Amino acid sequence: MFAEHYLLVKNIHIALVLLSGSLFVLRGLWVLLAGTGTALQRQVNRLSYVIDSLLLLAALLLLIILNFTPLSASWLQTKLLLLVLYVLFGVFAFRTKYSMRVRWLAYIAALLCYAGMYYSARLHQPFAGLVS
Repeated sequence: MFAEHYLLVKNIHIALVLLSGSLFVLRGLWVLLAGTGTALQRQVNRLSYVIDSLLLLAALLLLIILNFTPLSASWLQTKLLLLVLYVLFGVFAFRTKYSMRVRWLAYIAALLCYAGMYYSARLHQPFAGLVS
């Protein structure tokens, strides 16, 4: 049913990945360097949530189109594990109740998880082929 739209969905997914990552970098630097609370910042956060939701929808469509089970490929298992870590580190980075040092470390760890997800997906190798 969706198979004829595979290339379109894949390209949308990739574009959303890059947009989501770029917004994460922007939001992280904004929060860690300038602080929180501006109206524009809240709008950027909402935009980020919309993009991330669309990204998840595109990923699910790809799984359906390819009739793929997420746990059948080690690179996809790695990507899902890194996604969970990315979200957790992102939460630590954006919460003001943690020290600035913890927040910066969490932000850097989240960026490393993002890079790991990207390269694992790109190369179809777990942990971007670093661990084999």
